Amino acid sequence: MRFSGAAVAYATAGGLIAYSGIKGATIADTVKHVLQGNLNVSNTETISAAGKSSGSGSVPAGNTGASGNSAEANQALAKKLAISMGLSSWTTGQTWDDWVSLWNQESGWNASAENPTSGAYGIPQALPADKMASAGSDWKTNPATQIRWGIGYIQGRYGSPVMAWAHEVSNNWY
Repeated sequence: MRFSGAAVAYATAGGLIAYSGIKGATIADTVKHVLQGNLNVSNTETISAAGKSSGSGSVPAGNTGASGNSAEANQALAKKLAISMGLSSWTTGQTWDDWVSLWNQESGWNASAENPTSGAYGIPQALPADKMASAGSDWKTNPATQIRWGIGYIQGRYGSPVMAWAHEVSNNWY
């Protein structure tokens, strides 16, 4: 079967529009991220009838999570929390870059992100979601609670964001 250039262009444009809508990003920002190589979408990504992605991808900093917090605000909060937990090494260099990449791919740093297939929820995409209750009863809506839980999860299971990101890249989950 052969596809014309126009068919490929329409499919690509449609995919960008759909992905932008799912992730709450503008089409221009999505295109910018694609061109910069910051958009990682697996070939197994699925979209539910609710319009939410069950796969992964980078989301621009303007994506809002619970309480109107942007990805950028949640990242700043993560740095503060990591430092307060004695993990200042997580907030710079490759470790920070890998942490940002990990949660960009998982949720776009959106505290209300939910995977409709698995039920994973929040910034760290906890599964089951209610595991985050161990960090606070406000786990559904509070980015700080989710980030604290996520830091503990990464530290306990992988030791660092670098190792968690390596697992994510290899397995498309962490």
